[in-house]
Amino acid sequence: MKKIAMFHTSSATLAMMQQLIGDIMPEADVMHLVEESMIKQVMKAGGVTPNIAARIADYVHIAEKADCEIFITACSSIGTAVEQCQFMTPLQLARIDCAMVEEAISQGEKIAVLATVATTMGPTLEYVQRKVQASGKQCTVTPILMEEAFHALLAGDMETHDRIVSEGLHCAYKQADVVMLAQASMARVLQQLLSPPVPVMTSPERGIRWLKTLAESA
Repeated sequence: MKKIAMFHTSSATLAMMQQLIGDIMPEADVMHLVEESMIKQVMKAGGVTPNIAARIADYVHIAEKADCEIFITACSSIGTAVEQCQFMTPLQLARIDCAMVEEAISQGEKIAVLATVATTMGPTLEYVQRKVQASGKQCTVTPILMEEAFHALLAGDMETHDRIVSEGLHCAYKQADVVMLAQASMARVLQQLLSPPVPVMTSPERGIRWLKTLAESA
């Protein structure tokens, strides 16, 4: 199995990913890289700046020097920036939301994308539209942004975060036949709700199962 580097821009995703990896691919050799300040800087700048892109490239080089063969980002806000590093490395570069996006497109024609960070929403919508175009399907993609929820998350107020995300989900149910949660940190809210009336796609579990297949490939 190939050695994996997983990059986090917030510690909010670290424990969840470690648990999923332990459950789904316990034999995997995974090096976790965490830069807590990066997502805050991306949000402040309104996206990935050249300086942040250069730092992402540095982390790819660190993974390469650590004999990793796969570099995956757990943060959708920097997904495109990670993909753009492919020219400079032999590592397989990946994003945790790949499997979720492809499955959502295969299951529905009216897709709602929920996010709590504007800098995640933009890159995620671009990625979904790119995948929709490649699929040849006609899909309507509706964004639902809940920035107050992420501010609550950063403040450690999980109750407020979960309430806002839950309200966003109920709004999405009324206008979509499939819902995507654009951030891994939102997935925990589903555990507190009744069975949704439409499929709700989350990146963590689907992403790790897809990553296992990638790591086992020749």
